Amino acid sequence: MAGELAGALQKRQSVVDDGAEVWESRPAPSLADAKHFEGVSFGAAPSAQEWMAKLSSVAEEDPLQDAFAQLLKSRVSRPLHVRRREAEEEELRGLSQALGQLQEKLRAESGDLRSLREELASREADLARREESLKADVEDASRDARQSYPQPEWLGNVEGTLNVAVVGNSGVGKSLLINRLRRLQRQSRDWAEVGVKETTKAPTSYALPGDGRVRLWDLPGAGTESFPAEAYIQTMGLRYFDSVLIVTAGRFTSTEIELRAELRKHRVPFLMVRTKVDIDVWNNHQDNGMAPDMTLSQIRNEFRALHGVEDLYLVSARDPELYDMPRLRFDAFPGLKSHLNTESLVFSPHGQGGWSDAWALPSAHSELLAGIQGYWRDLQDGTRYIVDGSQAHVTLFDGRAAIVCLQERDAEVWWCERWSISMESVAKARRSGELRWTPADLRLHPLVWRWTC
Repeated sequence: MAGELAGALQKRQSVVDDGAEVWESRPAPSLADAKHFEGVSFGAAPSAQEWMAKLSSVAEEDPLQDAFAQLLKSRVSRPLHVRRREAEEEELRGLSQALGQLQEKLRAESGDLRSLREELASREADLARREESLKADVEDASRDARQSYPQPEWLGNVEGTLNVAVVGNSGVGKSLLINRLRRLQRQSRDWAEVGVKETTKAPTSYALPGDGRVRLWDLPGAGTESFPAEAYIQTMGLRYFDSVLIVTAGRFTSTEIELRAELRKHRVPFLMVRTKVDIDVWNNHQDNGMAPDMTLSQIRNEFRALHGVEDLYLVSARDPELYDMPRLRFDAFPGLKSHLNTESLVFSPHGQGGWSDAWALPSAHSELLAGIQGYWRDLQDGTRYIVDGSQAHVTLFDGRAAIVCLQERDAEVWWCERWSISMESVAKARRSGELRWTPADLRLHPLVWRWTC
């Protein structure tokens, strides 16, 4: 009897030994048991940061971007104010042709046309005066262009582009204003550097995201050591821009008033912009209990009296949806508003709410797949997982990376065809923060991911 019992126990012990496993209390990180990565090729995939950069920052559907495209299409090749003089010359040629036709008619009917001769003489005299005046203007403009206003080399070829200059002294907030006009977030890779000192050392171009033909130029402040006021207007070549934003955070200087006169002389569209009004509003409210509207009216009246500015844009780059920033976003780009669809919900003729955020139609995923999107970590071996759509970017503890495609079928999502999750798994993960993958073969260990962000 004792022999039979000993034999039975010996057989049972052999069975237990065959299925036994040895566990360490504090195992070192190792991939020796990473069966869930069999068949996955590491080393060929980009890093997680590079992989996430594939997501385009430009929206698929952007009414504003479409408006810029239509504006550039209708703009031909040069700014509107440059073509005005050509239109005047064309008008002059038309008048000359009409005069010649009238002279021919006069010679044919020279008998009883004394009154017509008087009219012709008057028109000839008027035409001669206009011709002399226009000729003098053309000569002056040509001489100025050759001697004082050459196109800067850094501006490049302006044909087919829309260029807006932003000028002003240091510290007025030009860089932050440019960022807001381009609708950028602070973490964007295209964010213009912002500083309290003179950050801009040379003319710098910042294109609108998605279309390099629309450019805002951050120009160095006038009156600095590098760009003295007496040479600023000549060296910047401002007459070659579609529009110019003259920016100040206080009062306009004599240099900026002179700049306004030059722009007006050459018919270059310009806008006078007063930044940091949120500080004035706050200070006036704290010190005098004054309402914001009263402070804004006070600033407008002061600029009207001191500088003769009738249309002043009061903005705060810190609060881009307040004050005149929405209106400035339209008016800074000549002709933009007319190219926006007036039937669209985002259109506003007064610039209030018309500069809406771009939008993109999101990818549609099943409820199960959508429930696991994001950043996960395996606390056992330190492996990091970033789930985006039906792909997972995997980064091992040693830095090697790979991309694994998730398979969805029969109401389950599969990892490498050997581990799966269901809606029940996702529901539990929402409560506990742990996503447990069930192995198809019970001899395999379950995978446990911990939600990170």
